[in-house]
Amino acid sequence: MNRKLWIAGQYLKYRMLSKTKFKVHSPFVYQLYTDIILNNSRHSDFEKIEEQRSILLRQRSLLETTDFGAFSSGNAYKTRFRQVKNITRHSSLRPKDARLVYHLVKEAKPETILEMGTAMGISTMYIAMAAPESKIVTMEGCAVIGEKARENFNKFKLDNIDMVLGNFNNSLTKTLSKFDRLDFVLIDGNHRKKPTLDYFMSILPKLHAGSIVLIDDIHWSKEMLQAWNTIRQHPDVTVSIDLFKAGILLFRKDIAKENHILRF
Repeated sequence: MNRKLWIAGQYLKYRMLSKTKFKVHSPFVYQLYTDIILNNSRHSDFEKIEEQRSILLRQRSLLETTDFGAFSSGNAYKTRFRQVKNITRHSSLRPKDARLVYHLVKEAKPETILEMGTAMGISTMYIAMAAPESKIVTMEGCAVIGEKARENFNKFKLDNIDMVLGNFNNSLTKTLSKFDRLDFVLIDGNHRKKPTLDYFMSILPKLHAGSIVLIDDIHWSKEMLQAWNTIRQHPDVTVSIDLFKAGILLFRKDIAKENHILRF
């Protein structure tokens, strides 16, 4: 089945199953949902980043990119020329999802943050502006795209970001060794089942009761949905929240295991 048709079918299913705040009975999840997930407040940070996104969306210049993810068609990697505007459009978090990340980070005040999948750095900038005192490591498979993201960081003088370039298969273990623990993780890398499960199992020893993990594109494909369903059932995951585009995982030990599908 065409992937777009499959996603459309998944979205219809999500709309039927998803709950609004009036049907959320867990006090903790209700507060998280109403105060953070549904937070529509605006910040000047958003305007700065979205202005830069608009600039990137107008750039037709070509970059020779290397893809280690789902678009590598089963090969170790795939090289192709892509316009900056298309990379920005297809590989960056939507403004709505980026604002969600900002609000989560702003509220949680994580000291250590790992992002897997920098792309043009849009989501990284949201994170960095929400947590200017935090240690942020962002990983990007393609060095050419990573350098473009670095230009954006420099433009806004964001000096709390360290970037790791190269295939995650080769760099993740070494990157994780730099952390004693991880407070916030954004996974937006290889959109296939096994790599996504591998990422989760790799970061798991660094997580703790207060950690937050956000996985992007959980309904991007059947494989990603399978990965999400496997991860949310892991014994260490106590709360999972399916927002269709992204999924949130929490690891608190003071609440019973709960799986939620919430309207977003």
